[in-house]
Amino acid sequence: PVARPLVMGAKDDDDLGDVYELLEIEEDVEDKEIKAAYRKCSLKCHPDRHPDDPDAAKKFGRLTRAKDFLLDPAKRAELDRHRKAKRDLLQRYAQEDDKRRKLREDLEGREEAAIKGSELRRDLLSQEEMHRRFVQKDFAWRIKAREAKMVERQAEIVAELAEARKASEEACVRLVFRSSDVGTQAVDNVREVLLPFGFKSLELIESEGRAQLGSREDAIRAVLHCRERRHQMPFRVTLAATKRKAAEPASGEPKHASTGTSLPREPETPPKAKGEGGFKDWEADMLSGLRNLAKAKRQTGPMVVDAA
Repeated sequence: PVARPLVMGAKDDDDLGDVYELLEIEEDVEDKEIKAAYRKCSLKCHPDRHPDDPDAAKKFGRLTRAKDFLLDPAKRAELDRHRKAKRDLLQRYAQEDDKRRKLREDLEGREEAAIKGSELRRDLLSQEEMHRRFVQKDFAWRIKAREAKMVERQAEIVAELAEARKASEEACVRLVFRSSDVGTQAVDNVREVLLPFGFKSLELIESEGRAQLGSREDAIRAVLHCRERRHQMPFRVTLAATKRKAAEPASGEPKHASTGTSLPREPETPPKAKGEGGFKDWEADMLSGLRNLAKAKRQTGPMVVDAA
């Protein structure tokens, strides 16, 4: 068996150590001798007699608790029993032969190793738990950071789409054909005229149409180009409005010039005055405004213009 630490009793008395040695007395003394030894030893550590000793109060307190411990019959009997058991154990150890001593020491060594191994396993488990919690927190932080980046990227995509949609609307021109019978030849003429200006697509509704060009600058140049040659072409060209009406067309639906599929949209029509003269005056005003815009652009650089 392994020698265990001496049990003093209550946990508050564990720091007393050997109370007999502390009071400088033997085990077989009476209560009167214990009190006398206490008074003698207290003179060596009383705080009032040793004000310069910072540990005087602590020493005096231990001495007082040691005296009270020995004056308690139950505690003193338990202490004496443990002290006797320890002496008997040491006596048996002294009397055992070398072989038994070696076996005992080996057993004690294995017990100590087992205790150390248990403490090591607890330390390892504690470290693993700390690592697991760290990994969990780091993973949660990475998920939140990735979600924030996704939200930010979605906002950027929405802004890019809105900008692209606005640029697409500004790069449109409106076509008004002189004849209500718009055939394949007219569509080919439109494509040939607008091709130098980044022509992309054409939508038709009876005698009117809407062409998508490369940019707003291409749309302005296309309008100026067509206005200068308006007497040579079977259609007129103006800038398309930036907003579309919500109402559906009175008859027919827009169709793509290349595929012929129906498109759910309706281009706005320019303001019309009564009689041919009124429409020509409106065209003249439009041409004058476009020329002024082109001139201002050459002088001051690019500028944003809302179609009338």
